[in-house]
Amino acid sequence: MNLNLKKVSLTILIAVNMLVAAAPSFADDKIVALTNSCGACHGENGMATNNDWPSLAGQKPGYLLAQLNAFKSGSRQNILMENQLTNLSDKELTAIAKHYSSLPFVKAEASAINKAGENVRSACLSCHGKNGKTVNDTWPNLAGQNKGYIFQQLKDYSSKKRESMLMNVIANELNEQQMRDVAEYFEQIGSVQ
Repeated sequence: MNLNLKKVSLTILIAVNMLVAAAPSFADDKIVALTNSCGACHGENGMATNNDWPSLAGQKPGYLLAQLNAFKSGSRQNILMENQLTNLSDKELTAIAKHYSSLPFVKAEASAINKAGENVRSACLSCHGKNGKTVNDTWPNLAGQNKGYIFQQLKDYSSKKRESMLMNVIANELNEQQMRDVAEYFEQIGSVQ
C-alpha cells in the first residue's frame, strides 16, 4: 500500500509540474504585450526587414537598455521611439532589452564582401571586435546589422546629432563613401552565431 501511495504522489507531482511548465507565465504575456508594436519596425522576431532600421535580435542587453533609456529621456532623438517608450517603467525597459538580446540573430554571410569596407573597419575593431561582435555589454554588435542603419548612425555621429566622445571622433574621420563601405561590410559578414 505504501508503494501505491508513492506512485500516486509521484504521478500527481509530475502532472502538476507539467501543467505549470505548459502554462504561459505572466512575464511571457507581458513581454508579448510590451514588444507588440516593436515588430512593425524591428521585425516580429527582432530582425528588421527595412534596411534603415536596426535589427534587435541578439544585440547586447546593456546596449539595448542604454538606447531605450536614451530614447525615453530624449537624449537620443527619435519621435517614434520616444512615443513608444514614454509610459514604460525601468523594469519594463529592462525586460524588453533582455527579450530582444535573447532572440537568435542569424544572417548569412554575403557571397561577396566589400573590400573597401573591410579596410575601413580597422577603426572599429578595438570596440566592435574583429568579427563585428563586441565583448562589452554596452557596445553594439555590428555583424549582420542593416547597412542603411549603420550608415545613418555614422552620419549622426559625424554631425554630432548622436553623442559619443569616441564615436564622434571616429565617424568624423570617415568620408561618406567610407561610411557606406564599412556599413555594407558589416552587413555582408553576417552574424551566424
